[in-house]
Amino acid sequence: MFKKTISIRSLLLSVFLLLMIFPLTVMIITYKKENEISQKQVSQYLLQTVEQTQRALHANLSEIDRLTWPLLYQQSLDFLDSPLETPYQLFQANQKFRDMVYMYLFRGRLDHIRDIYLVTADHQVLSTNTTFYSFDQVEADHFRYIVDHIERQPLGMNWFSDRWTIFRSEEGFVTPLHASVTAVRRLNDSNTSQLRGYLFVQLNDRFISENVGSVRIGSTGSFMISDASGDVIYQQDSELFQNASMAEAIRGLPKSGQGIQVVDGQWLLAYNTSPTSGWQMTAVVPLRELLVPNQRVLQYLIIIAGLGTAVFIIVSVLLATAISKPVIHLARLMTTTSIDNLHMRENVGPIREISILQRNFNRLRERIQQLLHDNEQQQKEKREALMQVMQMQIQPHFLYNTLDTIYWMSKEYEADSISKLVTALGRFFRFTLHSGQEWTSMKQELDHVENYLRIQSFRYKDKLEYEIEVEPSLTHVWVMPLILQPLVENALEHGIAKMSKGGKVSITVTREGERVRLSVFNTGSGIDIERAKKLLQSSEAGQHVGMRNVDQRIKLAFGPEYGIVFSPAQEEGALVFVYIPYRTEVA
Repeated sequence: MFKKTISIRSLLLSVFLLLMIFPLTVMIITYKKENEISQKQVSQYLLQTVEQTQRALHANLSEIDRLTWPLLYQQSLDFLDSPLETPYQLFQANQKFRDMVYMYLFRGRLDHIRDIYLVTADHQVLSTNTTFYSFDQVEADHFRYIVDHIERQPLGMNWFSDRWTIFRSEEGFVTPLHASVTAVRRLNDSNTSQLRGYLFVQLNDRFISENVGSVRIGSTGSFMISDASGDVIYQQDSELFQNASMAEAIRGLPKSGQGIQVVDGQWLLAYNTSPTSGWQMTAVVPLRELLVPNQRVLQYLIIIAGLGTAVFIIVSVLLATAISKPVIHLARLMTTTSIDNLHMRENVGPIREISILQRNFNRLRERIQQLLHDNEQQQKEKREALMQVMQMQIQPHFLYNTLDTIYWMSKEYEADSISKLVTALGRFFRFTLHSGQEWTSMKQELDHVENYLRIQSFRYKDKLEYEIEVEPSLTHVWVMPLILQPLVENALEHGIAKMSKGGKVSITVTREGERVRLSVFNTGSGIDIERAKKLLQSSEAGQHVGMRNVDQRIKLAFGPEYGIVFSPAQEEGALVFVYIPYRTEVA
């Protein structure tokens, strides 16, 4: 009668789940909530940083716009009223333009300005740059691109990246200040509203760097500014913007407004677009930085995990003690097991898994006893079989000695035919008894077949003729033993034996590329190809078992492209081919 048992797996799972589910659930929920709060705070901070930077830059853009207003309403452009046909007239007008720019318009922002150009309606050029004085020096494509954009918003200031500058001077020395963006305004006559020209204010990189150069996006984040057409105006050195996913996300941002996006689950991206210039500020920070404010939470989680581990160890020790005691007793019993105490049995305990071990241990002892008995019986049978083998080994030697006696008696009585038959029969038996080897040479195989035909010629007397032809280079090819004898035997039985006048068997060995072809031809009736193929594929016992065995052995050893092939019907006989690979060495 079995006692009620308890599964160790159920017991352990119940205890561990009760101990671990609650604290693990609390830790996971706390960690997720902390991450959500941190990500929300970082997102708001990042968006505020971009927005504040945008407002500061917007104020400077508005200031440049404001400084050009006098050209629309107050400042006179009378130096454009007189014709600018001579170099002197152009020089005088250019001088007045410089005085107006330096003395009245941009006096407070000259450290941010690189060059200022005025291209009149009749394509005359006035410039603060002494190397730029002719419209022929203007980049025509850039000028048309800028004018086309200005005509869409003729009343406001338009902003373009350095990519579209209309003039690039060849500097003779390296300067720390470089061109950055160009502000362009259309100038109309306040009275007639006719076009007077286009004012180009080319700013240097200090204009941008003083506003955004000190902006830092976290410890590993980055910041960039691009214009309305997507051209980069300013970008902090960072590999973040070189990432293909990030570049694709930035190209897909809306052309207005502001917002936050998460890119590939790895980066947080904030953007803000200026309604004045159309410039878009983009800030990117890796999400892994969110782990920094969570360090304290992680510390609490580690403490909780440590306490849980301590409880787990205590419970494990108690459980291990309860479980290991019967197991240790069983192990000690195993170590003391010997032939003398195999009859001893272990008492079955209440725990299911351990009781299974104890019952299996008892069965194991019973099985060992049975195996010892079976082994003793097998050893006895083995000794008897060995004696039989030793007796059977005497028979081949007796056969050879008997054939040798018959041979010398035939010689003594001058019976040459009997001596030839005995010699051929002895060689035939010797090869057959050693055919258990895996490989033999072509010469040995053909010699064996010739011995077989020589023996059969005594049976068929004058009815059998045979010939064997082989290329000298093929005598050392390795073949399987006994692959020709079944084919020759079949040729004699179904061909020569049925002919009243007898017939002929021809064996030819030739090479075809990397294959060797063995041909067996016999005179007589032809072969029914379809019936012969079915017999080779049949697994039933009966006729042609030898041929089927040869075909299967060759295919198993070399592949389906080798084996027996039946030739179409011959005029006066049957022809069978055997294909094997050309090998002079055993693999």
